[in-house]
Amino acid sequence: MARLNLILIGIFVFMFATAGVYAYIGYSGNQAFSVHYMTEQKWSDSSCGGCHIGIYQEVELSSHVEQDLRKWTSLIEYGVDVDDIDYDRMIVTYGQVHPGGGHMADHGVDIDCMICHEQVGGYDFQARAEKIASGDFAYANEAAIAEQREKLQKSPLYVASYMLDVVTPLPVVMEVHDHIMGSSNRGLCASSCHASDASTTAVTWAIEDHGSYDVHAGLDCQDCHEVKEHNIGGIKTLFASGSGHMEHEAGVKDCTSSGCHEGISHGGMADAHLSFMSCESCHIPALPGSDITGTPVIRQFSWANGVREDIIYDSQFSPTLGWSAGVYHDRLPTAQERGNDSLLKPFNIITGIWWDAGIDDDVLANPNSSSSIGNPIAPADVVLADADGDGVVTEEEMRSYDGNLDGVADHPNAVLRHVEMYYQVSHNIAGSGRGLADPLECADCHGVSASETLQNVHFEDDSRDCSDCHSVVPVIDWKALGYDRDLAETDPPTDFTSVRIDVTKPGERPAEIEREPALKGIISNLLGGK
Repeated sequence: MARLNLILIGIFVFMFATAGVYAYIGYSGNQAFSVHYMTEQKWSDSSCGGCHIGIYQEVELSSHVEQDLRKWTSLIEYGVDVDDIDYDRMIVTYGQVHPGGGHMADHGVDIDCMICHEQVGGYDFQARAEKIASGDFAYANEAAIAEQREKLQKSPLYVASYMLDVVTPLPVVMEVHDHIMGSSNRGLCASSCHASDASTTAVTWAIEDHGSYDVHAGLDCQDCHEVKEHNIGGIKTLFASGSGHMEHEAGVKDCTSSGCHEGISHGGMADAHLSFMSCESCHIPALPGSDITGTPVIRQFSWANGVREDIIYDSQFSPTLGWSAGVYHDRLPTAQERGNDSLLKPFNIITGIWWDAGIDDDVLANPNSSSSIGNPIAPADVVLADADGDGVVTEEEMRSYDGNLDGVADHPNAVLRHVEMYYQVSHNIAGSGRGLADPLECADCHGVSASETLQNVHFEDDSRDCSDCHSVVPVIDWKALGYDRDLAETDPPTDFTSVRIDVTKPGERPAEIEREPALKGIISNLLGGK
């Protein structure tokens, strides 16, 4: 036994000494650590691969590196199908928010781990973006830390971590390392890449006061968006194929997942709704407009005259409930019918207006309801089609336009499409004490069944524009969801404003009966109940 103890002690001493030697000297002599502390800004198999075995190859295949512009998103940004966008223009525009590698590697922009993992605020996203925008791809990643490198190396935390290297085993040093180069967080995701999501889904995560509008403001993205092999879970993409949108197993946690809101109940009637609707359907009752997000929140975009024109939400508005089983990558995100896997979810509906060549039969027959991307006409051609120069392109002008002067109209079947595109919203979750409005209750959806008059307005020939009666449009349109009546209709009608939705939590203490202190009761009895 004594001999075994000596052997074990010898092993521990050897491990301790080896770790100390390996981690000794600091950034000037330890390339593995110098990369973490942003002095090299590039991957090296010799310095990184020893600890992060196979990670580079894993990241290369991840959805963030293999990302591309969704075809229907390009309609907002460029007014055309992404396949028709000039490649060089797409590289300098989209490359600014790309982590490197993939198609960016062809231009000398390697995978930049720091763009997601830097922790001390020394990474200059703007400097990197400007280099890519100017075409200086080779220096883009380096530019992100050029000004901060010396400052970071002299920071107390940085210096202390290397002083500890002399006497501390590597596993302990890594605890310090993680404060400088650690897991990605909401601030990095929002500030570097996803701040622009506010324009379509009105998220507030990029503003300082985010906590006032979302009960989950204190969480990091990966707390809900599961990560597997550097793939970060998101909205389910239907019929995705090809390297641009890889299928992976990472998903998004349900609200009732373990460690979240497991076991919480709103009562049998309300809980039964969860079989066909998501929690956020009621917990995103309102969305902030441009006045709060600081970014124009789009209500409508139009390329009708060859130049993008937007109508935005200036102030608070309601999302719209619609059926969803996921998002189609190669089709427009139009309204879906209820299916076996679909749930009601909240959306910001953005009306898109653009000219299409009318080649696709479905687009030609149903220009405003078809989910086909079709054949959008380039905005430059739309501008040239304005024969009288009045700034308004008519159908006659578009159909008679002969750009190549061959005597034959380029787009004889051109149609101006007006498509309602559904952008799913999942953030700005409201609770009882936080959010733009209180979560929805029964009457917010079922108030329509409170009287015969309301039933006629919503379902019969008396149909009218919602704004005739509502200053804020209700979240639910029963007719649009495929119903000819409110499913909660009763005879006589129920006043749903009196029906409340409560919440019970597992392990919650029951209501207690208030009792007088024991001593006070005894004294009262001695005094004859006085």
